[in-house]
Amino acid sequence: MYLKSLLYQQDLHNISKVNLPWNKLHNSSLMITGASGLIGTMLIDVLMMKNEQEQLNCKIYATGRNIQKAQERFGDYWDRPYFHFVTMDVNYPIRIEHEVDFIIHAASNTHPRLYASDPVGSLMTNLEGTYNLLEYGRTHKMKRMLFLSSVEIYGQALKTEDVFDEKYCGYIDCNAVRACYPEGKRAGEALCNAYISKYNLDIVIPRLSRVYGPTMRLDDSKAMSQFLMNGVRGEDIVLKSEGLQKFSYCYVGDVVQGLLYCLLKGKCGEAYNIADVKCNMLLKDITQYIASLNGCKVVFDLPDVTEQKGFSKVTVGVMDSTKLQKLGWKPFDDLKSGIKKTIKILQYF
Repeated sequence: MYLKSLLYQQDLHNISKVNLPWNKLHNSSLMITGASGLIGTMLIDVLMMKNEQEQLNCKIYATGRNIQKAQERFGDYWDRPYFHFVTMDVNYPIRIEHEVDFIIHAASNTHPRLYASDPVGSLMTNLEGTYNLLEYGRTHKMKRMLFLSSVEIYGQALKTEDVFDEKYCGYIDCNAVRACYPEGKRAGEALCNAYISKYNLDIVIPRLSRVYGPTMRLDDSKAMSQFLMNGVRGEDIVLKSEGLQKFSYCYVGDVVQGLLYCLLKGKCGEAYNIADVKCNMLLKDITQYIASLNGCKVVFDLPDVTEQKGFSKVTVGVMDSTKLQKLGWKPFDDLKSGIKKTIKILQYF
């Protein structure tokens, strides 16, 4: 559905021209879980562009639970021979019988309200869902898998000035319901490393910063997504804290590019932060910028009890992406250009 936007098409073109060993995907097959999500959507659109313009001949097996949503997002090539949608829930054993060369596990509850309302599901998608995919990969001659992890595995910074490299380990309150997400990601990473050790599987772990972009769910309960939708609608920006949290953000196009670097150039067993130093910003400064684009105001509103349970207590989450940059990754968009582009694309629809 986003292909009607020239700005979005330019994103896809830029990523498709990045200097990567694309030949590794030639005549291959790739399964993407959570295909209709923020990241899966753009990743599939990039690969389909490579298929249609450069004869990559990479079969895409897009998986998800909602076929209607998938048809809305991928209707432009629903009947193409190299696109296949598979209705499935990763929390159950994988029933795809043919072999798949690459798996990108992007299915996960990433919405704060779900952490409070469905903590079991949030945890199990990252644990049992990952187990089912690893078992499928082990028995179907998988070449490589990406397990999409998160900045949240680092927990709360031990010092406010700390920057998270891939060896960093901060504090997580395991007795809080909100721990279902970061601990699920930590457990998923540990499971991947166990399969590397025992079964010699090839797995790479991208750790994502806070991702935003036009392919997000319009009802996404993450703070950045809500701010962006306020901007799209010309509404006042609703901030439910003092806005002093400082995080790393990354535009979805640069995240997709980072995933492709991990898939095609990453080292087995390694984790790679996907974040851009130009996109580290206080929450209040983000809201002020979005408001300035649309002549809106920033207003403060205390969260309700359910929202509070889903909110992260972390106030600092700045990532170091030096390791990924050494593979050649260079982001296209800083935070302001990414925000402006996101709003323009969403306003088009």
